[in-house]
Amino acid sequence: MKLSSALAGGAILTAFAASASAHVIHERTPVEKFNDQISRPSRRHNRLASRAAPSNAADMAKVSNNAQACKPYGVAASSELSKMYPKSNQIASIQSNDKEAQSLWSEIQKSGIIPKNVKVKKGVENHMGISQKQTDSYDNSNDPDCWWSATQCHEPKAKNLPQDIYNCEEPNTWGLTFDDGPNCSHNAFYDYLRDHKLRATLFYIGANVINLPLQAQRGLADGHDVCVHTWSHHYMTTLSDEQVFAELYYTMRIIKDVVGVTTRCWRPPFGDVDDRVRAIATALGLRTIIWSDDTDDWNVQPGGSSPKSKIEGNYQKIIKKGYNHESTIVLTHEIRGDTMKLFQDMYPQIKKAFNNVIPLTACLNVTTPYAEDNITYSVFSDFVKGNINPKGLPDMKDMPINPGSKLNVQPLDKQTKGSFSPKSMSNASKNQQSGSSGSSGSSGSSGSSGSSSSSSSSPAQSDGSSDQSGGSTGGEGQSASGSSGNDAPQSSSTPSNDSQDASKDSKNSAMSNQIDIYALAVIAALSISILV
Repeated sequence: MKLSSALAGGAILTAFAASASAHVIHERTPVEKFNDQISRPSRRHNRLASRAAPSNAADMAKVSNNAQACKPYGVAASSELSKMYPKSNQIASIQSNDKEAQSLWSEIQKSGIIPKNVKVKKGVENHMGISQKQTDSYDNSNDPDCWWSATQCHEPKAKNLPQDIYNCEEPNTWGLTFDDGPNCSHNAFYDYLRDHKLRATLFYIGANVINLPLQAQRGLADGHDVCVHTWSHHYMTTLSDEQVFAELYYTMRIIKDVVGVTTRCWRPPFGDVDDRVRAIATALGLRTIIWSDDTDDWNVQPGGSSPKSKIEGNYQKIIKKGYNHESTIVLTHEIRGDTMKLFQDMYPQIKKAFNNVIPLTACLNVTTPYAEDNITYSVFSDFVKGNINPKGLPDMKDMPINPGSKLNVQPLDKQTKGSFSPKSMSNASKNQQSGSSGSSGSSGSSGSSGSSSSSSSSPAQSDGSSDQSGGSTGGEGQSASGSSGNDAPQSSSTPSNDSQDASKDSKNSAMSNQIDIYALAVIAALSISILV
């Protein structure tokens, strides 16, 4: 991996490209590199409380200046949280003082759910890529591990693991998802979603949540559904069993401590998952969600290497599906201002082509995506009638942060009603079919029934499958203005890892890129005030 440093306003930012031996190129600095470069105390979540900041999520949501929104800040619980969680610049591991995690991990190991025949994959660049030798030697034809990064396998080979969710079954439906949040500058973007009556499924990175707790709280309070996107955004199949557990567990826990819910869904960074990783997620009660179409938006210039016209072309290919009455779950990102702005630019065309632009809860008829049942979401038929707001949402003015709150872990096979489990989704789909399966939505909001679910969700040994997830990066939490994207990227107080899961051709072409082709553009307007 080539590494170059750019000095801007006293800030050191690293951009890099993967070597030819890496599985994919990484166009942006991964979370651990970003934090390593920032040595000032204000960059660390255990020392953020020194700077004045809005006191609650409602006040933070009103901040329109991105430089202000992206200044490091702390809340009353920041110091306590820092003692309980892994460092935000490192791959997660079970904390020595966390007896609850240790006990839960021991139970999962004893359950026999983790398949012994699925081995850890060889990673490169500190687990930000997969060894080319590893992918070349893998048995793609038999795909014993159901390894998505090699074969795009969705149906586990191991017993009692549910297949991945990757599509919406309701016709003419765009499953709206955004990865890599929360983003410090997302206010204008979330305002746009609210004003256009759009709700989405948000895949949050744990390290971002602990560093941007008020932004994370807004995601739930605005009526979106929140899922796990790991703690530090690395290739999960290259991590040890314990690291996989910790990456998922601590992201679930910080979402519970900060946002107040125990989420039941997750998306692997880069799509990198196999049956070993699926098994651990299943034991934690998390359903694996991939996608059917990828915009490759993370790679748009100036933050990435692809011209805007190319990414718009990717959008257009997906939009054509709407005119053919097809459905899709689409991979998009809130990683930077330009990716958020790009969705806003394309949404009028999306709305024309798809009757239904909806979150996965509506798409899959999931009414209780969290272990806590005090918040309920609308099924597809209700959502398309305009009932887009979940019941029981918290008030942004009064969302507490509770370090050490009770995490309600419930394995997928124990989830029988309203969740992402196969049994629950099957029942919900039958109920919808007995009613109406409408395909018309209001102002781009509608839903779809669940993606087909195959094997049982009860714990058992499982294998994995691989898929090619092309270019991706572990982007740090830098972003331009959430809505307009016209401002130069501001440095976020948190490393918001990119979940850039790209296509095969994008991956192969990107691997020849040995130098950081866009670092200056990404960071053009870093300000000293953000780092001091």
